[in-house]
Amino acid sequence: RRDGSALKCKQCVADSEQAERTQAAAKRASSVTGVNNTLETRACTGTCGKTLPQSSYNRNQWSKGDGKSRCRECVERAVERESANQTKSNDDKIMAARKKVEEIRTTGNTVKLVAAESELAALEAEKVTGLKPVKLSAGRGRSRGKGRGR
Repeated sequence: RRDGSALKCKQCVADSEQAERTQAAAKRASSVTGVNNTLETRACTGTCGKTLPQSSYNRNQWSKGDGKSRCRECVERAVERESANQTKSNDDKIMAARKKVEEIRTTGNTVKLVAAESELAALEAEKVTGLKPVKLSAGRGRSRGKGRGR
């Protein structure tokens, strides 16, 4: 990295985000409720539908206005649900790729087998690192491509 900080895996990033949320919740709970927090309330448009004070919303959601903002709990539930759906989708893709590799192994076609195994390896690497594979162009060297500039 250019800034010199170490790279983190997806699980480490998720853990640090959860720790940050927990710390922010503890800070909110320990802080004294001000005049603005007790007077202003808004109905949550998320799954709970409750009327909650401003302290139950983060700054971004509160600024969206009435009828569009979701409380912190609804936002966190939505993030967890989206993450679970993404994980399930990725696992389904990996299982399909494994079945494809097994089917091609029975045919004996080595070119298709290498292609299928590389696809499986790319999906497994993406699951671990969170980085999609880089597809190289079909260029033929330096002399071809965008043009020579003449």
